[in-house]
Amino acid sequence: MSNLKNCTFAIFLLVLMPFAGLAFAEDPIRVVTTTPDLADIVRQVGGDRVEVISLTNGTEDLHNVRPRPRLLNAVFKADVLVQIGLDLEHSWLPQLLNAARNARVRPGTSGFINCSAGIEPLDIPKATTRKEGPDLHLKGNPHYNLSPIRGRQIVSNIVEGLCNNCPECRTEFQANGEKYLSALDEKIADWKARLAPFKGAGFIEYHPTWTYFANDFGLEIVERIEAKAGVTPHASQIAKVSETAKRENIGLIVSRPVNLDIARKVGTSNGATAITLPHHSSTKGKLQGYIPFMEHIVSTFEKNLNIANR
Repeated sequence: MSNLKNCTFAIFLLVLMPFAGLAFAEDPIRVVTTTPDLADIVRQVGGDRVEVISLTNGTEDLHNVRPRPRLLNAVFKADVLVQIGLDLEHSWLPQLLNAARNARVRPGTSGFINCSAGIEPLDIPKATTRKEGPDLHLKGNPHYNLSPIRGRQIVSNIVEGLCNNCPECRTEFQANGEKYLSALDEKIADWKARLAPFKGAGFIEYHPTWTYFANDFGLEIVERIEAKAGVTPHASQIAKVSETAKRENIGLIVSRPVNLDIARKVGTSNGATAITLPHHSSTKGKLQGYIPFMEHIVSTFEKNLNIANR
């Protein structure tokens, strides 16, 4: 009787085995991203095969994210982690990875996707001492997501990374990626046409951020309010930048929220508009999604730039 039960159980397992593999294949890939931009693109590429969480909501300073328990739990459960890289997350992500002890998403594994792969960094500092400022980015400017042209490389990196984690999904992921790239290319063409009249126009930024965007659309950053990254400017520096704004007929000054008062002070010299712009899309609201976010950025520049003097 015992042999009969064992035989019956063995047959039962043999019948279930193919279905067990199928059920496992249908489990979504648990992806954690460091920004909402990356989360949106992962969803566009992965579709129903991914379950995505962004560790930030789009309002934080990515240099100073607090590694809260919710973030630790997300990293602990993740199959894949996607980052911007170029040391943008260096002050908090390594700490989260060490605390989570999740071998699946450690750097160097297929579960770790660095979206800066293939990106040529801009603003690499020539001098790398602390005298140049505490917020100096030794690997170059990490805000390449503000360039929709370089956004194409982000999409490609995510497609390849997800394919490495689900090889049987490659055809689906590649098709989704091509569809998204087509939509992005259509918008890039539209954005270039709208900003073409402003080619060569200048603007002022507070902190080194907008180089890639300016590079995409032929704009010029004529001055930075910070003389050194992360150091509050002295009165003489503010006066110098104010004079530049007046002389160059600057229409737009882009600032971080905490520094908006200083940016407005600079703008009073010639009536330039001082505004804050997010560096990433949001997890909710009108700026949810990478393309809507970039549309907001382009529209803001379009409305506030002054035509370049020919």
